[in-house]
Amino acid sequence: MSICSICRDATTKRFQCRVNLVGSPAYDLVECLACGVLYFHPLPTEAELTCFYSAAYYSFDRSSEEAKGRWFAARLQRWKSRGTFLDVGCATGCFLHGIQAHSAWEVYGTEFGESAVQFARERLGLNVTQGNLVAAHFPEAFFDYVHVNNVLEHVLDPIALLQEVKRIVKPDGRFFLSVPNGFNDSRDLITFYQLEQTPARSKHGHLFFFPARTLLWCFERLGFAVEQKKTYHFKQGLRSLGYWPRKTTWKNPYFPQPTNENVTNSLPMPGQKKKHSAFYYRLRFRQRHLRMLAGLHDFGRDFLFMLRPQ
Repeated sequence: MSICSICRDATTKRFQCRVNLVGSPAYDLVECLACGVLYFHPLPTEAELTCFYSAAYYSFDRSSEEAKGRWFAARLQRWKSRGTFLDVGCATGCFLHGIQAHSAWEVYGTEFGESAVQFARERLGLNVTQGNLVAAHFPEAFFDYVHVNNVLEHVLDPIALLQEVKRIVKPDGRFFLSVPNGFNDSRDLITFYQLEQTPARSKHGHLFFFPARTLLWCFERLGFAVEQKKTYHFKQGLRSLGYWPRKTTWKNPYFPQPTNENVTNSLPMPGQKKKHSAFYYRLRFRQRHLRMLAGLHDFGRDFLFMLRPQ
């Protein structure tokens, strides 16, 4: 019988569909009837995750990520002129590099993928630790701001990550958490399986799917106060729920892929030439935040929280 990694409940779980990662065996996607979280059972091994997070996974737009960092640096400096900033799951570090280049803040990162960490250290000169957050062994109450953007759903032990954030953030610090709405995020996997009768590939590597009530329960249990909560990406969410027309090719990314299709040691990082002006990116990021809706709504694909320890 499966024990839920989130609430530790051992009662019967509800089967939802079969799922897999790139080149990995199939797993059950089950729902915990106690806390509501959906998750892979059994969870993948670290070797299987290493295969998924090969260099090909990190196909980010460098200029956009650095511009986002510059925009974020301006927000940080309106709060404090300097401080310590941690980006958990920092990928290639381009976002961190943007913060470092445009503020007096001291930046740190953690990342699972070896090729991404190598790029962040060698090409950008950043202080990035490879592996999970707990293994980084940061000092207690060290960070003014901890940034966890679309990471919680990827890790093998989400509760351990949240507990470690609570330990390393300062009493007056801030904890930024962006996480998919699990109720909505799991719909495409389940629908694909029902239509195709074959395991649905978790194309982004999501292992856990957190509904709003599960997240709020976790925050209360672990001692985080919620200062802000927002929902965004409504078109994607409405598509998954069947209220917005799907693209005709929507099923393609969910079909299983062979192992050797994603495994590579060459990081596909674009050059440093900016595609757009700083004003363009600032306008895009501001528009994105204006399109967020206060509160937690099932018809949105993603949630954003601003938390503080209590």
